[in-house]
Amino acid sequence: MRLTVFVFLFFSHLSNLMATHIVGGEITYKCLGNDLYRVRLTVYRDCYNGEPWFDDPASVGIYDKDWNLVGELPIEVIDSDNDTLPIILSNPCLVAPPNVCVHRMTYDGVVELRVKDGGYTVVYQRCCRNTLIRNIINPLATGASFIAEISKRALQECNTSAVFNNWPPVAICVHEPIDFDHSASDADGDSLVYRLCTPLTGASEMFPIPQPPNPGPYQQITWKNPYNISNMLGGDPLTIDPATGFLTGVPNTLGNFVVGICVDEFRDGQILSTTRRDFQYNVADCGQPVAAFFAPAVVCDTLRVAFENQSTTANIYKWYFDLEGNPELTSTLQNPVFVYPDTGSYLVALIAGTEGACSDTVYQIIHLTRSTANAQIDIDFPDCNETGAVLHVTDLSSDPANGIQAWKWRLTGPNNTLLQSTVQNPDFILAHSGVYQLMLTVTSGNGCTNTLTLPLESPYPPVDLLADSLAICTGESIALFPSADPDFTYTWSPDEDISDPHASNPLASPDSTRVYTVSISGNGPCVIQKQVKVAVLNPGALVVTATPDIILAGGSSQLEATFPGATGFVWEPPASLSNPDIYNPVATPVDSTTYHVMALLSSGCDVSGMVTVRVLYPECGEPYIFFPTAFSPNGDNENDVLKLESSYVKDVYWMVYNRFGEKLFEAFGPDDAWDGTYKGVPQPAETYGYYLRVRCANERELIRKGNITLLR
Repeated sequence: MRLTVFVFLFFSHLSNLMATHIVGGEITYKCLGNDLYRVRLTVYRDCYNGEPWFDDPASVGIYDKDWNLVGELPIEVIDSDNDTLPIILSNPCLVAPPNVCVHRMTYDGVVELRVKDGGYTVVYQRCCRNTLIRNIINPLATGASFIAEISKRALQECNTSAVFNNWPPVAICVHEPIDFDHSASDADGDSLVYRLCTPLTGASEMFPIPQPPNPGPYQQITWKNPYNISNMLGGDPLTIDPATGFLTGVPNTLGNFVVGICVDEFRDGQILSTTRRDFQYNVADCGQPVAAFFAPAVVCDTLRVAFENQSTTANIYKWYFDLEGNPELTSTLQNPVFVYPDTGSYLVALIAGTEGACSDTVYQIIHLTRSTANAQIDIDFPDCNETGAVLHVTDLSSDPANGIQAWKWRLTGPNNTLLQSTVQNPDFILAHSGVYQLMLTVTSGNGCTNTLTLPLESPYPPVDLLADSLAICTGESIALFPSADPDFTYTWSPDEDISDPHASNPLASPDSTRVYTVSISGNGPCVIQKQVKVAVLNPGALVVTATPDIILAGGSSQLEATFPGATGFVWEPPASLSNPDIYNPVATPVDSTTYHVMALLSSGCDVSGMVTVRVLYPECGEPYIFFPTAFSPNGDNENDVLKLESSYVKDVYWMVYNRFGEKLFEAFGPDDAWDGTYKGVPQPAETYGYYLRVRCANERELIRKGNITLLR
């Protein structure tokens, strides 16, 4: 089949880089007679971020139904120009978003297409899409395929494809309706049916500009949850009228979104071809003024009201403080303060706008009144249980004019206690001893509030400060309750080996492990019992281990010390330990080392132990030093670089040279690696020589010469 292509390209610039930030495109065709068809390709790119410029030339491929390439198309440039699409907003109050710009490039070509079973698919491919796209997965690695499908009947009847009448708006506004005529025209008068369709992927990051385009079938892009073909933008979903092509929807999320539209062309009930359009919506905040302000609905005991302006996208304001009674009371300040002449209800209005004719208005009624509420409290501690002291509060508040309608209690105290209630007479559990603060805010019938704050002390004994267990060495004594509050009454049992069974903090001197019980009472209804165990420790119980106790240089050993009742540990020497103040540090000694550990007890006594970790140095050679004989820098993340592998070397030098003796790479450290290039140029797959010299941790030296093979 003879294939002739002439292309009209509007603008010219040649680049072999990855084409990024493609934002849309489409392909249409027109029958010229005698099996000749004019193919038109339109591509759209981000003005600011697209790299490189449009293709010059563009490569369009034509495939039959079995995806055999009809021919590779050598496209020639014969004209140039380009378009920057205007930003058109339907609402005059909206402001065009900054940094939104799209360029369009159009290509025309003439090709001979003879009638063929299954017809043809015309395709153009590039990678990649705009990285800012939100509704597909990994857009910067996702290419695009723009195709036109021409059926056998379309060829037989010299059909011309449908052509969309207008390109969608470059920018649309969040929360603003999309009402766009996405209709197409058909020169043959065929029936057109419109639908949303999923855009197609195309070229890859590795081969972003395929020449010619890759054969199909072409995969659809992968939607990112929660987006799909029925929900491309979020918000009120996009819908398209199948008969008219009218597109509607309301986006509710800022960002860039890929959208696909297809129009199917029917004749006598049979589909002839499909025109696909793949484009991108930039959903932006278009800055329509929104008026909003805050002022309390009820203002008590003052005629002075401060208004907080919360309007957005506005810089001109007009306040009306008494719109219905006296509309002359106004202000143009952003956050005014107004003093009203008397109590009463007032309608406040705020008009917020811009320099143009666009504005928004918000209204609020405020009530200025006098407060007669009086918050009063009575407290009682009627009981105590295992969780704490019971606090019963009684509301004695009053408002003779309007009555009390609501209560808000807030109790704060030790250990970040925060308890709240809205009942009139609540009970609270005070789980800790100490000082609390009780606050009551009452709201009267006219909306005014009054607050009372009362400090109080819990009658619950401070048992949470008493330790559950203590430890001493044989023959020593320990204080049982150093943080005890002497205002309470204490009774300790058993009373032997204890300095005073009625003291708040007696000394205990047991000769063996013993459990003491204390009963604490006083300052209210609470009587609490608590136990404390005093362990009498045998210094011989300290166990110190190293696992393993023999390591190779560069290795590590897990140390561990165990002693019942110990409150802390201190290891020496600390330099080679991960943490010298824990019971189980990791040791990484350079040489054989004996570690000493001291276990600390709550009584102040201590016990000591030790353990030795022996360090062995391996031979200065295989297998402890490994230098590969081959590597394959092909980008598959396996053996991509040539590198010395060893944990036992101190000084490193190696070099690689080619068969002409030319030095290509040299390394001076254990982490240096050769990627198979010289002066940025990948070297050919062949055998190279190397020289290696290292000094090991045991001060011995290894020198080696040999060959390595570079594979591609």
